[in-house]
Amino acid sequence: MLKSFQFCIFSLLFSCLAASTALAEPAYAEGGASKCLSCHDFSSDSPVHAMLAGAHGNSDDDKSPMGQRGCEDCHGPSASHSKSPTQVAPAVSFGPRWSATIAAQDKQCLSCHEENVAQHWQDALHMVNDLTCVSCHDIHQDRDKVLFADSQTEVCTVCHKPQKTGIHGLQEHKGENPACTSCHNPHDDQSALGAMLDNRSEGCRSCHDLVAMSTAETVTEKAKSYHKVMAQQDRTCLDCHQSIAHNTAAGVAPLINEAVKQRTVTLFYPGQSDSEWLLTEHPGSQPLRQGSNCQQCHRGEEADMASALNEGDSPELRALRMSFDSDGSNLLLTLSWEGPRDDADIALMWGDNDSDAFRRGGCFAACHSDMPGMSKDRGQQVEKYLLASRAQQQRIGQPAIIKDDAALKDMLAAGNFVEMWRIQLSGDKAKVETAALLSGLSWQESQVLKASSQYADGRWTVSLQRPLITGDGHKNFVAQEKYTLGVALHGANNAGGKHWVSLPLTLSLDSNDTDFTTE
Repeated sequence: MLKSFQFCIFSLLFSCLAASTALAEPAYAEGGASKCLSCHDFSSDSPVHAMLAGAHGNSDDDKSPMGQRGCEDCHGPSASHSKSPTQVAPAVSFGPRWSATIAAQDKQCLSCHEENVAQHWQDALHMVNDLTCVSCHDIHQDRDKVLFADSQTEVCTVCHKPQKTGIHGLQEHKGENPACTSCHNPHDDQSALGAMLDNRSEGCRSCHDLVAMSTAETVTEKAKSYHKVMAQQDRTCLDCHQSIAHNTAAGVAPLINEAVKQRTVTLFYPGQSDSEWLLTEHPGSQPLRQGSNCQQCHRGEEADMASALNEGDSPELRALRMSFDSDGSNLLLTLSWEGPRDDADIALMWGDNDSDAFRRGGCFAACHSDMPGMSKDRGQQVEKYLLASRAQQQRIGQPAIIKDDAALKDMLAAGNFVEMWRIQLSGDKAKVETAALLSGLSWQESQVLKASSQYADGRWTVSLQRPLITGDGHKNFVAQEKYTLGVALHGANNAGGKHWVSLPLTLSLDSNDTDFTTE
Protein backbone atom coordinates (compact mmCIF):
# COMPACT_ATOMS: atom_id res chain seq x y z
CA MET A 1 0.00 0.00 0.00
CA LEU A 2 2.79 2.43 1.01
CA LYS A 3 4.84 1.64 -2.13
CA SER A 4 1.76 2.13 -4.28
CA PHE A 5 1.09 5.48 -2.59
CA GLN A 6 4.74 6.58 -3.07
CA PHE A 7 4.59 5.59 -6.73
CA CYS A 8 1.49 7.71 -7.20
CA ILE A 9 3.15 10.69 -5.50
CA PHE A 10 6.29 10.39 -7.64
CA SER A 11 4.20 9.97 -10.79
CA LEU A 12 2.23 13.10 -9.91
CA LEU A 13 5.44 15.08 -9.25
CA PHE A 14 7.03 14.01 -12.51
CA SER A 15 3.81 14.82 -14.37
CA CYS A 16 3.79 18.31 -12.83
CA LEU A 17 7.46 18.83 -13.68
CA ALA A 18 6.89 17.69 -17.25
CA ALA A 19 3.86 19.95 -17.56
CA SER A 20 5.75 22.97 -16.17
CA THR A 21 8.66 22.28 -18.54
CA ALA A 22 6.27 22.08 -21.47
CA LEU A 23 4.67 25.34 -20.41
CA ALA A 24 8.08 27.00 -20.11
CA GLU A 25 9.18 26.02 -23.60
CA PRO A 26 8.01 28.44 -26.32
CA ALA A 27 5.61 26.89 -28.81
CA TYR A 28 5.46 27.25 -32.58
CA ALA A 29 2.41 28.85 -34.14
CA GLU A 30 -0.32 26.55 -35.36
CA GLY A 31 -0.35 26.72 -39.14
CA GLY A 32 3.31 27.76 -39.37
CA ALA A 33 4.15 30.21 -42.15
CA SER A 34 0.52 30.34 -43.30
CA LYS A 35 -0.41 31.83 -39.93
CA CYS A 36 2.32 34.48 -40.30
CA LEU A 37 1.31 35.34 -43.86
CA SER A 38 -2.30 35.84 -42.82
CA CYS A 39 -1.12 39.15 -41.30
CA HIS A 40 2.18 39.99 -42.92
CA ASP A 41 1.21 39.42 -46.56
CA PHE A 42 -0.82 42.61 -46.40
CA SER A 43 -0.26 43.92 -49.95
CA SER A 44 1.80 43.52 -53.09
CA ASP A 45 4.61 45.60 -51.60
CA SER A 46 4.83 43.54 -48.40
CA PRO A 47 8.46 42.73 -47.53
CA VAL A 48 7.41 39.09 -47.28
CA HIS A 49 7.15 38.81 -51.07
CA ALA A 50 10.80 39.70 -51.58
CA MET A 51 11.87 37.12 -49.00
CA LEU A 52 9.71 34.40 -50.55
CA ALA A 53 11.20 35.11 -53.97
CA GLY A 54 14.76 34.61 -52.72
CA ALA A 55 16.79 31.67 -51.48
CA HIS A 56 15.34 31.91 -47.97
CA GLY A 57 11.83 31.45 -49.37
CA ASN A 58 12.52 28.35 -51.49
CA SER A 59 10.16 25.75 -50.02
CA ASP A 60 11.66 23.03 -52.29
CA ASP A 61 15.04 23.36 -50.55
CA ASP A 62 15.00 21.53 -47.22
CA LYS A 63 17.93 23.71 -46.06
CA SER A 64 16.10 27.01 -46.53
CA PRO A 65 13.85 28.47 -43.80
CA MET A 66 10.67 28.01 -45.86
CA GLY A 67 11.72 24.43 -46.54
CA GLN A 68 11.80 23.79 -42.78
CA ARG A 69 9.70 25.71 -40.24
CA GLY A 70 9.06 28.73 -42.41
CA CYS A 71 9.15 32.19 -40.83
CA GLU A 72 9.77 30.72 -37.38
CA ASP A 73 12.99 29.13 -38.57
CA CYS A 74 14.48 32.64 -38.29
CA HIS A 75 12.05 34.31 -35.88
CA GLY A 76 11.84 31.42 -33.41
CA PRO A 77 8.77 29.73 -31.89
CA SER A 78 6.17 32.50 -31.87
CA ALA A 79 2.80 31.00 -30.94
CA SER A 80 2.25 33.72 -28.35
CA HIS A 81 2.95 36.40 -30.94
CA SER A 82 0.48 34.85 -33.39
CA LYS A 83 -2.24 34.97 -30.72
CA SER A 84 -1.49 38.54 -29.57
CA PRO A 85 0.44 40.14 -32.43
CA THR A 86 0.22 43.72 -31.12
CA GLN A 87 1.18 42.82 -27.55
CA VAL A 88 3.75 40.00 -27.73
CA ALA A 89 6.96 40.05 -29.74
CA PRO A 90 8.13 37.14 -31.90
CA ALA A 91 10.68 34.96 -30.11
CA VAL A 92 13.44 36.59 -32.15
CA SER A 93 12.62 39.99 -33.63
CA PHE A 94 14.85 42.02 -35.93
CA GLY A 95 12.92 45.27 -35.47
CA PRO A 96 11.72 47.88 -35.85
CA ARG A 97 8.98 47.54 -33.24
CA TRP A 98 10.73 44.90 -31.18
CA SER A 99 14.38 44.00 -31.27
CA ALA A 100 16.04 40.89 -29.85
CA THR A 101 19.54 40.96 -28.45
CA ILE A 102 22.58 41.00 -30.72
CA ALA A 103 23.44 37.42 -29.73
CA ALA A 104 19.90 36.17 -30.38
CA GLN A 105 19.74 37.77 -33.82
CA ASP A 106 23.15 36.58 -34.94
CA LYS A 107 22.49 33.07 -33.65
CA GLN A 108 19.62 32.66 -36.11
CA CYS A 109 21.79 33.64 -39.07
CA LEU A 110 24.88 31.73 -37.94
CA SER A 111 22.91 28.51 -37.52
CA CYS A 112 23.06 28.23 -41.31
CA HIS A 113 25.81 30.57 -42.45
CA GLU A 114 28.58 30.22 -39.87
CA GLU A 115 30.34 27.29 -41.54
CA ASN A 116 30.57 28.83 -45.01
CA VAL A 117 30.85 32.60 -44.65
CA ALA A 118 31.12 33.61 -41.01
CA GLN A 119 33.42 31.13 -39.30
CA HIS A 120 35.23 33.90 -37.41
CA TRP A 121 32.32 36.27 -36.81
CA GLN A 122 32.93 36.26 -33.04
CA ASP A 123 36.33 37.87 -33.71
CA ALA A 124 35.17 40.24 -36.44
CA LEU A 125 35.58 43.97 -35.93
CA HIS A 126 32.00 44.53 -37.06
CA MET A 127 30.71 42.18 -34.37
CA VAL A 128 32.68 43.77 -31.52
CA ASN A 129 31.36 47.20 -32.62
CA ASP A 130 27.73 46.16 -32.02
CA LEU A 131 26.82 45.40 -35.62
CA THR A 132 24.65 42.39 -36.34
CA CYS A 133 24.14 40.45 -39.56
CA VAL A 134 21.01 42.49 -40.32
CA SER A 135 22.88 45.78 -39.86
CA CYS A 136 24.21 45.15 -43.37
CA HIS A 137 21.97 42.40 -44.79
CA ASP A 138 18.24 42.59 -45.53
CA ILE A 139 16.63 39.41 -46.84
CA HIS A 140 13.24 41.12 -46.98
CA GLN A 141 14.30 43.25 -49.93
CA ASP A 142 14.20 42.28 -53.61
CA ARG A 143 17.92 42.87 -53.71
CA ASP A 144 20.20 42.63 -50.69
CA LYS A 145 22.40 45.60 -51.61
CA VAL A 146 25.48 44.42 -49.79
CA LEU A 147 25.69 41.27 -51.95
CA PHE A 148 26.04 43.13 -55.25
CA ALA A 149 29.15 44.95 -56.49
CA ASP A 150 27.22 47.92 -57.90
CA SER A 151 25.39 48.66 -54.63
CA GLN A 152 27.61 47.23 -51.90
CA THR A 153 29.42 50.55 -51.39
CA GLU A 154 26.12 52.25 -50.45
CA VAL A 155 25.97 50.03 -47.39
CA CYS A 156 29.65 50.04 -46.42
CA THR A 157 30.19 53.79 -46.71
CA VAL A 158 27.46 54.56 -44.19
CA CYS A 159 30.25 54.06 -41.67
CA HIS A 160 33.40 53.97 -43.82
CA LYS A 161 33.19 57.54 -45.10
CA PRO A 162 36.73 57.92 -46.53
CA GLN A 163 35.76 55.29 -49.10
CA LYS A 164 32.85 57.32 -50.48
CA THR A 165 35.11 58.74 -53.17
CA GLY A 166 36.03 55.25 -54.32
CA ILE A 167 39.35 53.66 -55.21
CA HIS A 168 42.23 56.18 -55.26
CA GLY A 169 39.74 58.97 -54.48
CA LEU A 170 38.72 59.13 -58.15
CA GLN A 171 35.08 60.13 -57.83
CA GLU A 172 34.57 60.14 -61.60
CA HIS A 173 35.42 56.43 -61.79
CA LYS A 174 33.46 55.40 -58.73
CA GLY A 175 30.98 53.39 -60.78
CA GLU A 176 33.79 51.17 -62.07
CA ASN A 177 35.14 50.31 -58.62
CA PRO A 178 35.29 46.69 -57.46
CA ALA A 179 33.13 45.57 -54.57
CA CYS A 180 34.52 46.30 -51.10
CA THR A 181 34.66 42.54 -50.43
CA SER A 182 37.18 42.13 -53.25
CA CYS A 183 39.78 43.31 -50.74
CA HIS A 184 38.04 43.15 -47.34
CA ASN A 185 36.45 40.33 -45.37
CA PRO A 186 33.58 41.88 -43.36
CA HIS A 187 32.95 38.65 -41.43
CA ASP A 188 36.43 38.44 -39.90
CA ASP A 189 39.12 40.57 -38.29
CA GLN A 190 41.34 39.77 -41.26
CA SER A 191 43.13 42.76 -42.79
CA ALA A 192 42.86 43.73 -46.43
CA LEU A 193 46.33 42.23 -46.94
CA GLY A 194 45.14 38.84 -45.74
CA ALA A 195 42.04 38.93 -47.91
CA MET A 196 44.07 39.92 -50.96
CA LEU A 197 46.50 37.04 -50.35
CA ASP A 198 43.51 34.72 -50.50
CA ASN A 199 42.13 36.14 -53.77
CA ARG A 200 45.39 37.19 -55.50
CA SER A 201 44.64 40.94 -55.29
CA GLU A 202 41.31 40.54 -57.05
CA GLY A 203 40.24 44.11 -56.31
CA CYS A 204 43.29 45.64 -57.96
CA ARG A 205 43.28 43.26 -60.92
CA SER A 206 39.70 44.17 -61.75
CA CYS A 207 41.16 47.35 -63.28
CA HIS A 208 44.91 46.82 -63.52
CA ASP A 209 46.15 44.20 -65.99
CA LEU A 210 49.61 42.96 -65.01
CA VAL A 211 50.21 41.45 -68.44
CA ALA A 212 49.32 44.67 -70.24
CA MET A 213 51.45 46.71 -67.83
CA SER A 214 54.48 44.51 -68.60
CA THR A 215 54.67 46.05 -72.07
CA ALA A 216 53.20 49.49 -71.42
CA GLU A 217 55.49 52.42 -72.22
CA THR A 218 54.18 54.41 -69.25
CA VAL A 219 55.41 51.75 -66.78
CA THR A 220 59.07 51.95 -65.78
CA GLU A 221 61.38 48.98 -66.14
CA LYS A 222 61.81 48.90 -62.36
CA ALA A 223 58.04 48.67 -61.87
CA LYS A 224 57.80 45.94 -64.52
CA SER A 225 60.35 43.86 -62.66
CA TYR A 226 58.42 44.30 -59.45
CA HIS A 227 55.20 43.27 -61.15
CA LYS A 228 56.81 39.97 -62.14
CA VAL A 229 57.04 39.17 -58.44
CA MET A 230 53.23 39.10 -58.40
CA ALA A 231 53.46 35.69 -60.04
CA GLN A 232 54.33 34.34 -56.59
CA GLN A 233 51.43 33.11 -54.48
CA ASP A 234 52.52 34.96 -51.34
CA ARG A 235 52.50 38.47 -52.84
CA THR A 236 49.87 41.16 -53.09
CA CYS A 237 49.71 44.59 -54.69
CA LEU A 238 49.74 46.05 -51.17
CA ASP A 239 53.31 44.82 -50.65
CA CYS A 240 54.41 47.91 -52.58
CA HIS A 241 51.34 50.10 -52.98
CA GLN A 242 50.50 50.68 -49.34
CA SER A 243 47.73 53.14 -48.39
CA ILE A 244 46.98 53.83 -52.04
CA ALA A 245 43.56 52.24 -52.44
CA HIS A 246 41.47 54.89 -50.71
CA ASN A 247 41.59 58.59 -50.36
CA THR A 248 43.26 59.64 -47.11
CA ALA A 249 41.06 60.01 -44.05
CA ALA A 250 42.63 63.38 -43.18
CA GLY A 251 39.60 65.29 -44.45
CA VAL A 252 37.05 62.95 -42.88
CA ALA A 253 36.05 62.90 -39.22
CA PRO A 254 37.45 59.76 -37.53
CA LEU A 255 35.07 57.13 -36.22
CA ILE A 256 36.55 57.61 -32.76
CA ASN A 257 38.01 60.94 -31.70
CA GLU A 258 41.14 61.31 -29.66
CA ALA A 259 40.23 62.86 -26.31
CA VAL A 260 41.22 66.53 -26.03
CA LYS A 261 40.50 69.35 -23.61
CA GLN A 262 39.02 71.62 -26.26
CA ARG A 263 37.70 71.44 -29.80
CA THR A 264 35.14 73.08 -32.06
CA VAL A 265 31.82 71.24 -32.31
CA THR A 266 29.41 71.74 -35.21
CA LEU A 267 25.80 72.40 -34.22
CA PHE A 268 23.25 71.81 -36.98
CA TYR A 269 19.73 73.15 -37.52
CA PRO A 270 16.88 72.29 -37.01
CA GLY A 271 17.86 69.10 -35.14
CA GLN A 272 14.26 67.87 -34.78
CA SER A 273 14.34 64.09 -35.18
CA ASP A 274 12.21 62.28 -32.61
CA SER A 275 13.13 59.06 -30.82
CA GLU A 276 10.19 57.08 -32.26
CA TRP A 277 11.32 57.77 -35.83
CA LEU A 278 14.97 57.10 -34.98
CA LEU A 279 14.15 53.67 -33.54
CA THR A 280 11.72 52.55 -36.25
CA GLU A 281 11.84 54.26 -39.64
CA HIS A 282 15.37 55.70 -39.64
CA PRO A 283 17.71 53.66 -41.92
CA GLY A 284 20.10 53.35 -38.98
CA SER A 285 17.46 52.20 -36.49
CA GLN A 286 18.82 48.67 -36.26
CA PRO A 287 22.38 49.54 -35.08
CA LEU A 288 20.92 52.30 -32.89
CA ARG A 289 18.64 49.83 -31.11
CA GLN A 290 21.55 47.44 -30.71
CA GLY A 291 23.78 49.91 -28.91
CA SER A 292 25.49 52.08 -31.53
CA ASN A 293 25.86 55.81 -30.98
CA CYS A 294 24.64 58.37 -33.55
CA GLN A 295 28.27 59.43 -33.97
CA GLN A 296 29.20 56.02 -35.35
CA CYS A 297 27.46 56.81 -38.64
CA HIS A 298 27.05 60.59 -38.65
CA ARG A 299 30.29 62.02 -37.29
CA GLY A 300 31.34 64.77 -39.69
CA GLU A 301 27.98 64.83 -41.50
CA GLU A 302 26.39 67.71 -39.60
CA ALA A 303 26.50 69.98 -42.67
CA ASP A 304 24.86 67.36 -44.89
CA MET A 305 22.08 66.72 -42.36
CA ALA A 306 21.42 70.42 -41.91
CA SER A 307 21.27 70.92 -45.67
CA ALA A 308 18.71 68.13 -45.98
CA LEU A 309 16.52 69.37 -43.09
CA ASN A 310 16.80 73.15 -43.13
CA GLU A 311 14.09 75.07 -44.95
CA GLY A 312 16.06 78.30 -44.99
CA ASP A 313 14.51 79.96 -41.94
CA SER A 314 17.79 80.00 -39.96
CA PRO A 315 21.51 79.44 -40.59
CA GLU A 316 22.28 75.75 -41.08
CA LEU A 317 25.35 75.56 -38.84
CA ARG A 318 26.84 77.19 -35.75
CA ALA A 319 30.43 76.54 -34.64
CA LEU A 320 30.74 76.04 -30.88
CA ARG A 321 34.12 76.05 -29.16
CA MET A 322 34.03 73.79 -26.09
CA SER A 323 36.78 73.67 -23.47
CA PHE A 324 36.84 71.33 -20.44
CA ASP A 325 39.06 71.39 -17.37
CA SER A 326 39.02 70.52 -13.66
CA ASP A 327 40.61 72.04 -10.59
CA GLY A 328 40.30 68.80 -8.65
CA SER A 329 37.00 69.72 -7.03
CA ASN A 330 35.01 71.28 -9.88
CA LEU A 331 34.26 70.61 -13.51
CA LEU A 332 35.07 73.72 -15.54
CA LEU A 333 33.50 74.29 -18.94
CA THR A 334 33.74 77.22 -21.35
CA LEU A 335 31.43 77.61 -24.36
CA SER A 336 32.12 80.19 -27.05
CA TRP A 337 30.41 80.96 -30.36
CA GLU A 338 29.73 83.73 -32.85
CA GLY A 339 26.13 84.89 -33.01
CA PRO A 340 23.62 87.68 -32.47
CA ARG A 341 23.14 89.34 -29.11
CA ASP A 342 19.54 88.08 -28.93
CA ASP A 343 20.48 84.37 -28.78
CA ALA A 344 18.07 83.12 -26.11
CA ASP A 345 19.82 80.30 -24.25
CA ILE A 346 22.22 77.40 -24.48
CA ALA A 347 21.44 74.04 -22.86
CA LEU A 348 23.35 70.87 -22.08
CA MET A 349 22.09 67.37 -21.35
CA TRP A 350 24.21 64.94 -19.34
CA GLY A 351 23.95 61.18 -18.99
CA ASP A 352 26.12 58.26 -17.97
CA ASN A 353 25.95 54.51 -18.53
CA ASP A 354 22.90 54.31 -16.25
CA SER A 355 20.87 55.86 -19.07
CA ASP A 356 21.48 53.57 -22.04
CA ALA A 357 19.11 55.35 -24.45
CA PHE A 358 20.81 58.70 -23.87
CA ARG A 359 24.25 57.12 -24.29
CA ARG A 360 23.21 56.09 -27.80
CA GLY A 361 21.05 58.99 -28.91
CA GLY A 362 22.11 62.02 -26.90
CA CYS A 363 19.54 64.84 -26.93
CA PHE A 364 17.45 62.93 -29.48
CA ALA A 365 16.68 60.24 -26.87
CA ALA A 366 14.45 62.76 -25.07
CA CYS A 367 12.85 64.20 -28.20
CA HIS A 368 9.53 62.57 -29.12
CA SER A 369 6.75 63.06 -31.66
CA ASP A 370 4.25 64.66 -29.25
CA MET A 371 6.50 67.54 -28.25
CA PRO A 372 5.27 71.01 -29.29
CA GLY A 373 6.58 71.93 -32.71
CA MET A 374 7.32 68.38 -33.82
CA SER A 375 6.02 67.05 -37.12
CA LYS A 376 3.46 64.73 -35.47
CA ASP A 377 2.53 67.01 -32.59
CA ARG A 378 -1.18 66.57 -31.72
CA GLY A 379 -1.37 69.52 -29.38
CA GLN A 380 -1.03 67.53 -26.17
CA GLN A 381 1.72 69.80 -24.79
CA VAL A 382 3.83 66.84 -23.64
CA GLU A 383 7.32 67.74 -22.43
CA LYS A 384 10.56 65.88 -23.00
CA TYR A 385 10.84 62.41 -21.48
CA LEU A 386 12.96 59.27 -21.78
CA LEU A 387 11.37 56.16 -23.28
CA ALA A 388 12.43 54.26 -20.14
CA SER A 389 9.76 56.19 -18.20
CA ARG A 390 6.97 54.60 -20.24
CA ALA A 391 5.52 51.19 -19.46
CA GLN A 392 3.89 51.31 -22.91
CA GLN A 393 4.45 53.58 -25.85
CA GLN A 394 1.66 55.18 -27.87
CA ARG A 395 0.05 52.56 -30.13
CA ILE A 396 -2.94 52.44 -32.44
CA GLY A 397 -5.98 52.64 -30.19
CA GLN A 398 -3.84 52.50 -27.06
CA PRO A 399 -2.48 55.55 -25.21
CA ALA A 400 0.99 55.74 -23.75
CA ILE A 401 1.26 54.50 -20.16
CA ILE A 402 3.62 56.27 -17.76
CA LYS A 403 5.26 54.15 -15.08
CA ASP A 404 3.83 54.76 -11.61
CA ASP A 405 5.42 57.19 -9.17
CA ALA A 406 7.14 54.46 -7.17
CA ALA A 407 8.83 53.02 -10.26
CA LEU A 408 9.95 56.46 -11.42
CA LYS A 409 11.30 57.26 -7.97
CA ASP A 410 13.33 54.04 -7.98
CA MET A 411 14.74 54.89 -11.42
CA LEU A 412 15.78 58.36 -10.26
CA ALA A 413 17.43 56.89 -7.16
CA ALA A 414 19.29 54.38 -9.36
CA GLY A 415 20.61 57.19 -11.56
CA ASN A 416 18.53 56.25 -14.61
CA PHE A 417 17.84 59.84 -15.62
CA VAL A 418 19.42 62.69 -17.59
CA GLU A 419 20.57 65.93 -16.01
CA MET A 420 19.85 69.15 -17.87
CA TRP A 421 21.55 72.54 -17.60
CA ARG A 422 20.02 75.66 -19.14
CA ILE A 423 21.76 79.03 -19.25
CA GLN A 424 19.49 81.89 -20.27
CA LEU A 425 21.58 84.56 -21.95
CA SER A 426 21.33 88.19 -20.95
CA GLY A 427 24.66 89.93 -21.06
CA ASP A 428 26.71 89.20 -17.94
CA LYS A 429 23.68 88.15 -15.90
CA ALA A 430 23.19 84.55 -16.90
CA LYS A 431 20.24 82.76 -15.29
CA VAL A 432 21.12 79.14 -14.58
CA GLU A 433 18.54 76.36 -14.21
CA THR A 434 18.84 72.59 -13.87
CA ALA A 435 16.42 69.68 -14.06
CA ALA A 436 16.43 65.90 -13.73
CA LEU A 437 14.84 64.49 -16.88
CA LEU A 438 13.02 61.15 -16.86
CA SER A 439 9.29 61.78 -17.24
CA GLY A 440 8.80 65.47 -17.88
CA LEU A 441 10.78 68.46 -16.62
CA SER A 442 10.79 70.56 -13.48
CA TRP A 443 13.25 73.43 -13.86
CA GLN A 444 14.80 74.88 -10.74
CA GLU A 445 17.30 77.64 -10.21
CA SER A 446 20.55 75.82 -9.63
CA GLN A 447 22.32 75.86 -6.29
CA VAL A 448 25.36 73.92 -7.51
CA LEU A 449 25.95 75.11 -11.08
CA LYS A 450 27.50 78.54 -11.43
CA ALA A 451 27.64 80.41 -14.74
CA SER A 452 28.64 83.71 -16.23
CA SER A 453 28.10 85.00 -19.76
CA GLN A 454 29.65 87.74 -21.82
CA TYR A 455 28.87 89.18 -25.24
CA ALA A 456 31.61 91.11 -27.01
CA ASP A 457 32.59 91.70 -30.64
CA GLY A 458 29.79 89.51 -31.93
CA ARG A 459 30.78 86.54 -29.79
CA TRP A 460 29.16 84.87 -26.77
CA THR A 461 31.32 83.31 -24.05
CA VAL A 462 29.72 81.26 -21.27
CA SER A 463 31.76 79.91 -18.34
CA LEU A 464 30.37 77.12 -16.14
CA GLN A 465 31.56 75.66 -12.87
CA ARG A 466 30.04 72.70 -11.05
CA PRO A 467 31.34 70.48 -8.21
CA LEU A 468 32.42 67.06 -9.43
CA ILE A 469 30.56 65.42 -6.52
CA THR A 470 27.16 66.77 -5.49
CA GLY A 471 24.11 65.66 -3.53
CA ASP A 472 21.07 63.67 -4.68
CA GLY A 473 19.38 64.52 -7.94
CA HIS A 474 22.60 65.30 -9.82
CA LYS A 475 25.16 63.36 -11.80
CA ASN A 476 28.53 62.94 -10.10
CA PHE A 477 31.65 63.24 -12.25
CA VAL A 478 34.11 60.53 -11.24
CA ALA A 479 37.17 58.86 -12.73
CA GLN A 480 36.83 55.75 -14.92
CA GLU A 481 33.34 56.77 -16.04
CA LYS A 482 32.28 57.90 -19.50
CA TYR A 483 29.65 60.64 -19.83
CA THR A 484 27.48 61.46 -22.82
CA LEU A 485 26.42 65.04 -23.43
CA GLY A 486 24.46 66.98 -25.99
CA VAL A 487 24.30 70.72 -26.64
CA ALA A 488 21.37 72.79 -27.92
CA LEU A 489 21.49 76.49 -28.80
CA HIS A 490 18.23 78.43 -29.05
CA GLY A 491 18.02 81.62 -31.06
CA ALA A 492 15.55 84.43 -30.56
CA ASN A 493 13.11 83.20 -33.20
CA ASN A 494 13.37 79.41 -33.05
CA ALA A 495 9.93 77.83 -33.39
CA GLY A 496 8.96 74.86 -31.23
CA GLY A 497 11.61 72.18 -31.17
CA LYS A 498 13.81 73.81 -33.78
CA HIS A 499 17.31 74.63 -32.54
CA TRP A 500 20.99 74.10 -33.28
CA VAL A 501 22.06 70.79 -31.77
CA SER A 502 25.12 68.58 -31.53
CA LEU A 503 25.45 64.89 -32.12
CA PRO A 504 26.07 62.93 -28.89
CA LEU A 505 29.48 63.83 -27.45
CA THR A 506 31.49 62.05 -24.77
CA LEU A 507 33.58 63.19 -21.80
CA SER A 508 35.81 61.41 -19.33
CA LEU A 509 38.08 62.69 -16.61
CA ASP A 510 40.87 60.26 -17.36
CA SER A 511 40.27 58.40 -20.65
CA ASN A 512 41.51 58.73 -24.22
CA ASP A 513 38.62 57.15 -26.12
CA THR A 514 36.15 60.02 -25.67
CA ASP A 515 35.66 63.34 -27.46
CA PHE A 516 36.74 65.37 -24.44
CA THR A 517 38.83 64.87 -21.32
CA THR A 518 39.87 67.06 -18.41
CA GLU A 519 43.19 65.25 -17.99
